[in-house]
Amino acid sequence: MSRLEVSAAYGRARSGLYKGISGLRPALRLCLKGALGLLAVASVGGCGTLSFLDSDPIVTGSLKVQPVSAPVPEGPVPQGIGASDWSHAKMALAQALQVREAGASMPWDNPSTGARGTATPLGAVKDNGCRDFRIGIVDTTGEHWVQGEACKDGKGETSLSQVRVLGRA
Repeated sequence: MSRLEVSAAYGRARSGLYKGISGLRPALRLCLKGALGLLAVASVGGCGTLSFLDSDPIVTGSLKVQPVSAPVPEGPVPQGIGASDWSHAKMALAQALQVREAGASMPWDNPSTGARGTATPLGAVKDNGCRDFRIGIVDTTGEHWVQGEACKDGKGETSLSQVRVLGRA
């Protein structure tokens, strides 16, 4: 094959290749347009969840935090028992009184003094709405037992009566 024939064959092959690619260009354009259209539809599809379209926006941090206190039984601090220890013991007693079973103890501790113990309702609720209890207290001076009666009034508040220290163990 002469040089001229090779050059002509190369040109035909090249022009055929070019025509083949150029024939694909409209198809490629169509595919790209379709892909871009799909992308546009997919990106707009999430607009229903955009927050600026909500008629009732959610505002956070608008409420003041208010401390909630559990109802603690009312009653004087028994002699020889620390006021903060008695407060922790009464909170445990309030929880223990919610349990209907007799002898269900509720443990408590006071991290500030190191005192700990249990609050135990005794027996069932009496006809007058009262229930006997015993609270064990272990503090730096030893172990104490406090016994009394917890009564609920018409408002559901609990008051302690007949509270006495039984002694030290």
